[in-house]
Amino acid sequence: MHALLFLLLFSSTLYAESTVENDLSLIADHLRAKALSSRYTVDPDRVRDYIARQEGDGSWPDIDYDDTSRTHWTPSNHLRRLQTLARACRGGVLEGSVEVRDAFLSGLRFWVKRDPQSDNWWSNVIGSPRSLGGALLLMGKDVPPNLIAATEPLIRRSGFTRTGANLVWEASNLLTWACVTGDTDLLHEVVEQIGNEIRITTEEGIQHDDSFYQHGPQNYALGYGRSFAFDVTEIAVALKGTVFAFPKEKVRILSRLILDGQQWFVYGRQINYHAMGREAFRGRPRAHSWNAHSLAGICENMRSADPSRALEYDAFAARVTGKEPSGTSGPLGNKHFWRSDTMVHRARDWYASVRFHSTRTFAVETRVNRESLQGYLLSDGVIFLMQRGDEYHDLQPVWDYRKLPGLTFLETDAPLPYGNETPRAGNTSFVGGVSDGLNGVAVMDYAKGGVRAKKGYFFTDQGVVCLGADITCKQPERVLTTLNQCQLKSDIAVLRKGKVESLQGERLEASNIQAVLHDGVAYVLLEEAPLVIQAREQSGSWSLVEAKASDKPVPEDVFTCFIDHGAKPAATSYAYLLVPGASSEDLPALPASVRVLTNTPELQVVSSEALTQAIFHAPGTLGLLEGGRLSVDAACLVQLRIVGDTRILTVADPTQELRQLSVTIDGRWTGQGASYLPGDNATHIVVVLPEGSYAGQSIVIPLSRP
Repeated sequence: MHALLFLLLFSSTLYAESTVENDLSLIADHLRAKALSSRYTVDPDRVRDYIARQEGDGSWPDIDYDDTSRTHWTPSNHLRRLQTLARACRGGVLEGSVEVRDAFLSGLRFWVKRDPQSDNWWSNVIGSPRSLGGALLLMGKDVPPNLIAATEPLIRRSGFTRTGANLVWEASNLLTWACVTGDTDLLHEVVEQIGNEIRITTEEGIQHDDSFYQHGPQNYALGYGRSFAFDVTEIAVALKGTVFAFPKEKVRILSRLILDGQQWFVYGRQINYHAMGREAFRGRPRAHSWNAHSLAGICENMRSADPSRALEYDAFAARVTGKEPSGTSGPLGNKHFWRSDTMVHRARDWYASVRFHSTRTFAVETRVNRESLQGYLLSDGVIFLMQRGDEYHDLQPVWDYRKLPGLTFLETDAPLPYGNETPRAGNTSFVGGVSDGLNGVAVMDYAKGGVRAKKGYFFTDQGVVCLGADITCKQPERVLTTLNQCQLKSDIAVLRKGKVESLQGERLEASNIQAVLHDGVAYVLLEEAPLVIQAREQSGSWSLVEAKASDKPVPEDVFTCFIDHGAKPAATSYAYLLVPGASSEDLPALPASVRVLTNTPELQVVSSEALTQAIFHAPGTLGLLEGGRLSVDAACLVQLRIVGDTRILTVADPTQELRQLSVTIDGRWTGQGASYLPGDNATHIVVVLPEGSYAGQSIVIPLSRP
């Protein structure tokens, strides 16, 4: 009996080990197939050229192996050539070529012996091991065991010491290494480490509002977040059906990140620059940074990993590849990412977003690798408005970075701070948004460079109202608020004294302009102000945004429109409306139903149709267009939407510090936290506000007649 039990246990152990080893083999086969997929094409003539020019020691004469640059690191070209040789040896017309194999082995021996190093840890710890491991996996038994052993210390520079996308990169390198060496223990550890990063967290990684943090509390949903999603979803597919497969809960978290987070930051084939961090401001022109095409690979992976949302992934992929127009599918409405101080509005035919930073969140980083050299103001209320997606393409070298869309800042030629000169967190805490899923309000109590302003953005499907109040500056330079600075795509129409005229020349400055039309967007002044319109060529170079990029002059035709507040403004204001899909015939009738009820340092209120949107900078009361009043006992954001006999009350605390908020509205209403005050004929509503990782999230309360 004991012998039988021993045999059963022994055989089950052998079966388990065999299953693990078989699964490792399946994972390795999947990774090899991915590395040889059609997206990695190999040009045989290029391979032959590499072989012809390779030196006897395995090096190439055009590569500077002494280069240690943090970016554009020249020795990485050697690794790319090794990958190309490996793919050529395992696929295509050169498959099995002894000449290709020998060139690969010679190049690998040179690299291992020379071991080039960059001043950027990423290249040494992530980039180089990634290239080496992938090439070794393809070459398999053609690489002698002693050469594999000599390569191990270089690949083992990857570990499990970092977080977010960086940890996944390192762990995926070790996953490949486990497949190269057949190390099942390492594979178990890798899967555990990656699985631990697929979580909702307040640290680096996926946030409770579906945004993504890297390098601290800053929105990197489609910078590092894109790399995170791509690698983890590829691994999820590789592990599917094996004993190493991710649990369903982990797959659901990935779906949430991609469809409920990242999808909001993509309009057609255009990635929202607000979600890319410094990656949108590198010296890489022409459809590199903004193109969302690569997200189709993530969609393909998740269609396999999460079939329950396959139709959503198919639709997402169709939009990012251009097979379907931007507005044919995907989310519609408004979403506020309270963890990342970013708001997105998606209408059927247009898209807009605004990004801030606060005492809780970081601005777009300008401290890393001499990239985003002009990024000091990118998180200061910049608003991007798109109807096609190409409105801001390739403007990075030529932009006037003090006149980014939505900015209120000084007119100066002084260099923008960079690196350690730039604080990472903001100066104010009254920064945030309120959203009911359809409409939203974003606010920033702005303080930077000597400029103070209370800036509000009011989003509905009719357009965006932008309000500024208490604009104050003691600096001698003029203060400007920019309505837009984008590609010049059409003639410009101007409405003055009720008449529409065409812009003549490259510049117009006047105080009686009522509205401007360019490229289907109307810019309607809701308060009279001196307005400047420019339509002219601007020139710069990519080296202005990244130190090692090309300094070749780049010209672009640019449309710029801004309000001139003058020098040393004291408590001045602005109010304007952005209307997509407009024509010159529409200009005299705008702003249609939109009204600014008040725009003061204490209260900013916009009413449009059946909606009232308010920024209370202090406790106060506002009069409603339908009659009656609404009061709050603390600074906050409020929306009140009329739906028949129901009122949809939505509130949020931008400071993320309040525990509760009291709202009083005239009349008798029932709803959560509501109590009627007969003596005042008013309803008092106590709103319990979210705390912790949900602080700043909007609370929606339907109110009904009793």
